[in-house]
Amino acid sequence: MIFSERKKLIILTGIIALFNIVNSCRILAFQSSIQDIDTVNTKQPFYSVSDQNKATNQKLSDNFYKTDSIFSFQSQKGYIPSLYSNFSEQMLAPVKFKTKQWLITGAAIGITALLLHFDNDIDKWATVQKQKHEWVNKSSPQITLFGSVYGWSTVATIGLASAVFKKEKGVQTSLLATQALITSGAWVQLIKHFTGREDPSASYIYSKKPGGKWWGPFAQYDQDLPVYKSVTSFDAFPSGHTAAAFSIATVFATQYSDIKAVPIISYSMATLVGISRLTEHAHWSSDVFVGALFGYVCGKEVVAHYNKTYCNQGKSDKSNSKVKKELTLIQEGNRAGFLLKW
Repeated sequence: MIFSERKKLIILTGIIALFNIVNSCRILAFQSSIQDIDTVNTKQPFYSVSDQNKATNQKLSDNFYKTDSIFSFQSQKGYIPSLYSNFSEQMLAPVKFKTKQWLITGAAIGITALLLHFDNDIDKWATVQKQKHEWVNKSSPQITLFGSVYGWSTVATIGLASAVFKKEKGVQTSLLATQALITSGAWVQLIKHFTGREDPSASYIYSKKPGGKWWGPFAQYDQDLPVYKSVTSFDAFPSGHTAAAFSIATVFATQYSDIKAVPIISYSMATLVGISRLTEHAHWSSDVFVGALFGYVCGKEVVAHYNKTYCNQGKSDKSNSKVKKELTLIQEGNRAGFLLKW
């Protein structure tokens, strides 16, 4: 998948704008929290330092945009540390597979093998659909963009709107969707470079081999290959557009599973993107299926990691909230005393 410079600029601008608005909201909320705490402290001048810290932490814990969440490079809740953890968990997932996961993986491999056998026949059927149906000819080029620039733009728009109206879950979901997009996109690109499969349009021009030719690892960088070959000769398997669409769909469907329409709309749209890759003569059916799998798995892992991180944090906070016996020397201005807890 190759973005034009204009599309790259649109995506980058949207992401930067999202983080700027989130950051602005975080700063305003932080300042408001500090002012509230100062007001309380002026009314209660005799207090311990530990009580003040607890009061501050309690105020900030109610604010999603706090400094130790999204923007932290040390906290597990930080975007970058969380993204790193997602990559690690996804990479090590097969090591932790149980019988059920291996059975599902075996079934996925079997379906992929079956689709590989019928790839050429499915491509012949899909290619002529734009010629037979005018509505397919008009809608397919637009639908397929939801696996690239339209998809990213949708996530950015939802995130921006949620930040403006202080909808915590919308911001969370949008950020999780970007992590699913990044991780699935990275794995897809890695496999593309190792398989070097020719897409349908390129196979009809160059190799003329049914199902496209598999050039092997990093073939697109081989200087001995004919120079007239484009990137499309090497990046068919798996489908990046489909992976992106299912990454977004899975995150939103999982986050809003309590609203029945969201999973239906999300997965339906992602499926249409996958079909459009066939009608656009850009991918084989096996490319689309594997791309959808990567998007789905990465989306599920990202949400699961987020829930696990926040659940563990909640348990930690709950355990820390238990009062411990202590005798503490406290001081405020020219006053001093002891604080006894039991």
